[in-house]
Amino acid sequence: MKLYSKFNIQKGILKSFKRYFGMIVAIVLQSLTVSSQHKNLLDVTKEDLIADYRLAMDILKKQHPNPYKFIDSTDFNRKVDSLLTMMNAQPDVLNCSQYSPLYLIRDVHTNLRFSEDNSRNIFGMIHFFPFPVIIEREKIFINIKGAEIPFGSEVLSIDGMTVKDIIAALVASVYSDGHINTGTDRIASNFQLLFSLLAPDRESFRITYTTPGSSAVKKVTIPFSSPTKAFHDSRLAILPMNQLQRAYLVYRNYFDDTKTGLLTINTFSLSESAAYKEFSEFFKEVNQRGYEHVIIDIRSNGGGNPAISALLYSFLADAPFKNVYNYRTRTIDIAYPEYAIADYGRKLSDEDIRNHKNFLYQRFDKDSSGIYIGNARLKEGQLENFPPDKDAFKGKVYVLTGGGTVSAATYFASLVRKNKRGLVIGKETGSGEKATTAAWFLKYMLPRTKSILTVPLSELYFFNASADDGRGLIPDREVPLEKFVTYARAGQDPELMYALELINAL
Repeated sequence: MKLYSKFNIQKGILKSFKRYFGMIVAIVLQSLTVSSQHKNLLDVTKEDLIADYRLAMDILKKQHPNPYKFIDSTDFNRKVDSLLTMMNAQPDVLNCSQYSPLYLIRDVHTNLRFSEDNSRNIFGMIHFFPFPVIIEREKIFINIKGAEIPFGSEVLSIDGMTVKDIIAALVASVYSDGHINTGTDRIASNFQLLFSLLAPDRESFRITYTTPGSSAVKKVTIPFSSPTKAFHDSRLAILPMNQLQRAYLVYRNYFDDTKTGLLTINTFSLSESAAYKEFSEFFKEVNQRGYEHVIIDIRSNGGGNPAISALLYSFLADAPFKNVYNYRTRTIDIAYPEYAIADYGRKLSDEDIRNHKNFLYQRFDKDSSGIYIGNARLKEGQLENFPPDKDAFKGKVYVLTGGGTVSAATYFASLVRKNKRGLVIGKETGSGEKATTAAWFLKYMLPRTKSILTVPLSELYFFNASADDGRGLIPDREVPLEKFVTYARAGQDPELMYALELINAL
């Protein structure tokens, strides 16, 4: 881990299915019940897990930049104690996992995962739900053609568990800032794993469903899928349609029939030179073709450098705009340095720790309330009065957002909204509109389970906001549910098609 890189943001967007599954296993096991039949699966005891959860919460109380933003310290401590007491009453380590207190922080960037070996072992022993699905507003639809259940069928229950209850059980496995609940945007593609972890030994799944165009309830029992088959079937999922666009950091499409350019940006963790090249080439081409509309898709953008967000907005701006954000934290020290690690699990050296403290000491000043605020040194190179680019686009702008729109991506959408420069379509962003955590991260290896705790070191407040209400950016338009289902069953990307529908209606 680069402790001193200003924007060392997580970059997991383009990971392979198998590797991503391994990470998701670790996250899910913090919140879902798993059969006690696998009590020897992990090379740790219940006592090990409880001790490390206790340590993780102690680290967060001292290291997290604002652990009590959405919960007071008394309630926080009471709930941690209650959850760990319930954990202690469980028969084995995996049954403990449903009582993880980590969600109490309500931070999209904080996470705790098991070691790679334990995650791989768990993955190999799961009996998977057989179909990829779409999740939309507490509804689940089959997302594969040629299977036993027709594509686009609506699932009503699985093994007697209603869809509402299923989604409620899975939401806990996906973190978002504050009170945001659009994390389901990010779990649909992993439903086969997430749901299967509720009972990983089941031999079959009893599914009730209705087919497209029919209200008749049908029932079928389907055998479980092996990990190999689940991997294969996930690659046959129909939606989202823009799989190609999401396979690249930045991808450009041009639609001459509607005079529309589509720019898909999956990360803002780009160098300025690389980002400018991508953005400039796209907008020069759009302007050369005389296009009237541009769609910016950031639904799968996990964030990065907010300066790159501002750079992108400069290609849309019709006047100089304010590019203002600041950093805050409660501490510039490293709590529990004996557990802090760098890349590849290397323990931080005394020199690492000294350099880290010196770096932050120079860039944060303590205010009268005891909070450290980023100073002018921290803002070196930050252009607060940002001019439009010479090739700025003058036409209409549409921005697609969702629960996967996080951190600097939310900031970009906010720039569009604040400057009244376009229409935001989709769902509430996965991180806060006013603030989120960002910039630097520390990793800790917990001693008894070798799990890795990742902690952001500062808060990032946009537009000099003084408070955070715990909500993401709310879109101007959400695709009506009926239209969403119609587009999905036609094998079309609902948000993209809805934006094009609005364009065609002009």
